[in-house]
Amino acid sequence: MRLVPRRWKNETWVCSMKGHVVPAERAERLRPEDANLGTDLDDGTRVSRCLRCDLWIRAEPPATADAAFEVIPPLGELDLPRRGKPLEEAIFLRLIAIDKMIHGFLFTVAAITLIIVELKLPRIQTWAQSLFDDVNGTLDNTARGSHSLIAGQLEKVLHLDSSELLVVLTVLIAYAVSESVEAYGLWRERRWAEYLTVIATSGLLPLEIRELLERVTVLRVVGLVVNVVIVAYLVYAKRLFGLRGGAAALEERIDWDEILAHPTSPQVTPVN
Repeated sequence: MRLVPRRWKNETWVCSMKGHVVPAERAERLRPEDANLGTDLDDGTRVSRCLRCDLWIRAEPPATADAAFEVIPPLGELDLPRRGKPLEEAIFLRLIAIDKMIHGFLFTVAAITLIIVELKLPRIQTWAQSLFDDVNGTLDNTARGSHSLIAGQLEKVLHLDSSELLVVLTVLIAYAVSESVEAYGLWRERRWAEYLTVIATSGLLPLEIRELLERVTVLRVVGLVVNVVIVAYLVYAKRLFGLRGGAAALEERIDWDEILAHPTSPQVTPVN
């Protein structure tokens, strides 16, 4: 399942934000066997290959005192970047984390608002009663449509119960904490967060479907679709609940020997 346009290259986008991964640029000297990672040119500069996006970068070789290592270490000793499908999955996981972060923020704002309402509930109901009486007094002398609507909403405020508000507040706080924890865990790519997200999001689906049956809105449709996609993606792509081999089959290895066996064309980018 491809999650981005075909011409979009995640590696280039990530390198534009995090920087290139060029071990040849940090080596004091290059050997003939390092030709697929870097080459010293006749003009004294060096072109080094980024292991993430395959871009070749021209720069001055480091001085002996500034070099990170004398020669490029074996690949197993380098901090290798993600690329291809593993990188795409990491990006999508962070997009889900951002979605959960937004939800956590909105639930927190709603909870704070409700706390304020509960603390000032007697004053609010006194104001609502006064306005309700004024509205009812004008119903006989004006069109009833808009006034009846206002009166109905004011009556709901008058019937607000502190215990009911406490229940709603508890639910809002629980969702705010849950969504925030999910966001943190997903951003850190923790497997427990993937399970928590699937369970919590799946629990909301019946409520969202019921609301959609009562009244169809664009926001409700989009919310339902997004949550279904999140659950389906996490279960399938992250192999949760033992699906497709489970965690044992999750780790996708990047065949660096295969990648480096096919050198890219050195489209050199100078770095000052």
